[in-house]
Amino acid sequence: MNKRQIKIMVTLLQLFLIGALFLPAGTIVGDAAAGDTSLSVFQMINRYAGMGFSDDALFYMVMACVFPAAIIICMRVLKERKNFGASVVLCALYATASACFYSAAKRKMVDYATMTWLPYIIILISLTSMMLLIFGFFQAAQDGDGKESPKKE
Repeated sequence: MNKRQIKIMVTLLQLFLIGALFLPAGTIVGDAAAGDTSLSVFQMINRYAGMGFSDDALFYMVMACVFPAAIIICMRVLKERKNFGASVVLCALYATASACFYSAAKRKMVDYATMTWLPYIIILISLTSMMLLIFGFFQAAQDGDGKESPKKE
């Protein structure tokens, strides 16, 4: 894969992460749920905030909404190597925050909801994006060393 293909692939994966916030990430358990029992990520964050963890929920909501968009912007705006480096850091932070939030939500909301497969897919896609960005970072380093032109006097 060349750098352009990596940028396109990472952009598509980040767009999926933004869209995944609207997919069902859990189901409500018990008799209290009437009708639709699915919970989107936003609904899960709202319920988690209602349980007394509003700061944690707000922090994750900001990261879940802003970081994928920031990764796409970094890929398009910053110059070579800086774009991959900054995106790797943001992707690693996002993957860590997602893993922490979903594991905490799974434990704290055990009486209210069960998790579906979506949180695991979100974390896996974030890690895949991070690996692609690291690969692009190394490719940018190789291209930079190989394209040095001799100095003219």
